[in-house]
Amino acid sequence: MAGKRWAAAAAIMGLVLTIPVGCESGKDVSAGQTQSAQEDLVVPKSQESTAPVQTAKEGDIASQVQAPDIFELQFSDDTGRMQVEVKADVIIPAADGFRLKTVTSRIFTQEDYDTVNRVLLQGGSLWDRVVDENDPAHGFTRAEIEERIAILKEEKESGESYVDQYGDGKDYDKKIAEFEAMLEAAPETAQIRDIEPIVRFEVNAAENGNPDANMLSGYVTMDGKDYFTVLDNNIHPNWRWISFSTEYTGKGSNYLPGLTDGETQGKLDTPPAEIEQKAAEAMEQMGLTEFKSCGGEYFTSFTEEKGKMVPLAYAYGIHFTRVIDGIPVTYTNNDGTTVEGNNASWPYEHISLAYDDEGLVSFRWTDPYTVTDMSDEYVFLMPFEEIQQIFREMIQKKYSDFAQAGIDMKFQVEEIRLGYMRVMEKGNPTEGTMVPVWDFLGTRTMNHTNSDEPYTETFGGPFESFLTINAMDGTVIDRDLGY
Repeated sequence: MAGKRWAAAAAIMGLVLTIPVGCESGKDVSAGQTQSAQEDLVVPKSQESTAPVQTAKEGDIASQVQAPDIFELQFSDDTGRMQVEVKADVIIPAADGFRLKTVTSRIFTQEDYDTVNRVLLQGGSLWDRVVDENDPAHGFTRAEIEERIAILKEEKESGESYVDQYGDGKDYDKKIAEFEAMLEAAPETAQIRDIEPIVRFEVNAAENGNPDANMLSGYVTMDGKDYFTVLDNNIHPNWRWISFSTEYTGKGSNYLPGLTDGETQGKLDTPPAEIEQKAAEAMEQMGLTEFKSCGGEYFTSFTEEKGKMVPLAYAYGIHFTRVIDGIPVTYTNNDGTTVEGNNASWPYEHISLAYDDEGLVSFRWTDPYTVTDMSDEYVFLMPFEEIQQIFREMIQKKYSDFAQAGIDMKFQVEEIRLGYMRVMEKGNPTEGTMVPVWDFLGTRTMNHTNSDEPYTETFGGPFESFLTINAMDGTVIDRDLGY
């Protein structure tokens, strides 16, 4: 329990640790990472196409694509190291057709903040601790520091070495001494200040030496629980990271999806269906009716124990995606923050709400869009027979580097989905196009037999897309890059 309380205190002071996600052998999809050279193999198109968009044939989407309800396929590459097994539900939108849409990036408004605060946080006031930049106690109280010292002394007695969140070894006595020095200046109680919840946007904030001008942050207390809230209209010429979040700080904070430590059964008493209903009701109350649930998964929060980040608490989160003319934008766990050379990145719009048995623990809304019509014409859709042939060829090219490195891979495609995706032009993170795409989703197992100590990794699930294919012309789109 002591460790939990320290984790909460650390969160309150803005010391929540960043945990890397989405990493796998041969690829790092964290924000700002450069795409590996092998990815160029999967884009069999020029970046500037001048070909006119074909209009649709007669009939609705289903009659145009002629896809089965369930599609099955098995094959391997020439090396025998890559195995692909497809036994997938084929999801086709029940609509007459796809129209191209123009997508523009927008900032969060005062109305956005007020609505979310009213619905999710009961209209609570925004506050923060008062911390002087020269404060040797860094804003912590005596009780919080004493608690941390006690934890460090207990861990030292265990005989284990101290390793921080970056993997660096530390000396326990040195760390204890640092906190004891803080203790001398620590107050008995924290000093609190109210924050006026005004959403601002200054175009040239960073250039004017005030990069935090477009950020509103602080804590809201609801039912005796503290929620760290951040609205960030952070716009840079080379990237967008516009975000709005509120996170419960009492159980480690920073809830992340898809990172459970194995079996999730019994970690929550509340059924996922009940949480999905609660999240849907909250979205409706916030007036976000242009979004719909696209499924959920377990979320995990973390805390530091003996210098290592370990799972602390669990929640179930629901992902929401925009629906356009009755057709959902397909949600995947690719966030679109990978960059290529000096080109800009533009993360995808996404909303998630996560709850545990006691209530809300996390709300996140990233990079909101404004969507307008580009054309009234329905676009041409390639038949599914041709799409599956492209899949068979291009998945082998996309992942060929792994086979060449001596890694055995098995793909299990469990869903094939046709929906909208926002694509961008290289270097333009402000305006893009909604286009129809096919996504092949499932799990992937990697056997690292080329290692001195062989090991196996498994990635994926309902939101892991192995390959994304433009439904109009069959070209492959890189979801990490956004084009």
